[in-house]
Amino acid sequence: MTSKYIRPLALLLCAAFLGCLLAACGGAASSPASSAAPASDSASASGSSELPSSTTEANTGELNPGNFDENSVFSITGTENAFAPCLGWGPGVSGCSLKSVIAAASLLHWAEDARMSSRSPEAIQDAFYSWYDGLTDNQQEGFAEAWPLVKDAALDLLSDKDSMTGRIADAGLDADTLPGCTLKNWQALQSVLDDIVPETNGEA
Repeated sequence: MTSKYIRPLALLLCAAFLGCLLAACGGAASSPASSAAPASDSASASGSSELPSSTTEANTGELNPGNFDENSVFSITGTENAFAPCLGWGPGVSGCSLKSVIAAASLLHWAEDARMSSRSPEAIQDAFYSWYDGLTDNQQEGFAEAWPLVKDAALDLLSDKDSMTGRIADAGLDADTLPGCTLKNWQALQSVLDDIVPETNGEA
């Protein structure tokens, strides 16, 4: 074969080889772009899946107020203040009728605020004893003597407040805020105290 035919053939082979190289480079260049698209899609997919998760956690946090235990003694507060009006008087003491109304109003308010009907009897007992055990013997005896009068006044406020209008006014209480307690919350407190307050012979 003469050089006249070899030279054109060589040029054709070179051109074919260059064409193959260009095709290979073009495929490699388009490959990252095509692989990048799924990565972007997966990123947006993961982003959309994270949003409901964080929203659920936020809502759960609002519904679950920490480690609050409604049957814990520490969640029943204000015991000392609630029982303070029950001390220093008893049956036969001057003004005991008015003092019993004041003490009853205090315990009714406490029973409602503490949601006693949702507590276990043990939790109510613990809250009571946290106050009662700190009293002197005379104070404990005085409370035991006053308890029946306080209980009766509380039940009267719950069932027949109109008949107590004069006593409420003389005690300096606001009739519009009384009794301020549901019967079930009071009964939850009363039933526990009836079981644990010692009986005395000092009732009027």
